[in-house]
Amino acid sequence: MEKEKVSKNTLLIILKGFIIGSSMSVPGVSGGTMAILLGIYDRLISSVSRFLKDIKGNFIFLMKVCIGAGIGIFTLSNVIKKLLEVAPIPVSFFFLGAVIGGVPALYTKTKTMDSKLRISSIIYFLLGLAIVISIGFIPTGTISVTSGSGLMHYLMLFVTGIIIALALVLPGISTSHMLLVLGMYDSMLEAISTFDLVYIGILGIVTVIGIFLITRPIEWTMNKFPRQTYCVVIGFVIGSTWEIFNDKIIPAIPAGAAYSWWAITAIVSIITFALGFKGIMALSKFSND
Repeated sequence: MEKEKVSKNTLLIILKGFIIGSSMSVPGVSGGTMAILLGIYDRLISSVSRFLKDIKGNFIFLMKVCIGAGIGIFTLSNVIKKLLEVAPIPVSFFFLGAVIGGVPALYTKTKTMDSKLRISSIIYFLLGLAIVISIGFIPTGTISVTSGSGLMHYLMLFVTGIIIALALVLPGISTSHMLLVLGMYDSMLEAISTFDLVYIGILGIVTVIGIFLITRPIEWTMNKFPRQTYCVVIGFVIGSTWEIFNDKIIPAIPAGAAYSWWAITAIVSIITFALGFKGIMALSKFSND
């Protein structure tokens, strides 16, 4: 019975990692957002920041998540990209439903910390909302880290790794958008396609270092100010829906679309939204803590 429970828990963790990995290519859906919505975020942060306190346990947990995420990245991410090209609006509404579907669980979590709705909670929520929406307004290619050579080039790669780590860890901040802002998106794709192991290796190592540096203060904040932190996180999560609308839904609406197009698209989008909403609500009920 105990073995069956362990196996079930392992499969659930891998499944959640799979969803996190496969959704990371979608604009507006960050790995941190999906981890929050799936109820795995706290454990991930704790496993990284306190890695040395239980090396075996934390390593096994992180490996399960990474295996799932790796499978998701190399299988479903390409399928999702294709689906976004073919049917951008219904697919985007699926992820919109998934993002919004996790909010009730987050709100319930804040209520268990403090049953009263405080003005400060609304302020923290609006702060998180404003931060994510304002990041979405940063023009792509604002900063160029691909130019230059020598020490300065590698220094900029280090800075980029830290920023990517922030985007990976913080919910609501799209990693793909941050790469576009840094002018790194095309060069990253080029490095992957040409197997530039030096470039990928340096950036990968720096990103891992950045994740280890960032998780400790995040964990401290979540433990010290749990209600305030989760109110900001809810703002992050809801704010991330703006990028889905702005980057995928609005540009996909054809000029002078016929009423039949609007009717069919609306019906299909409502169905996909409901599927995403219900799917995440179901998965977020399972905790791995």
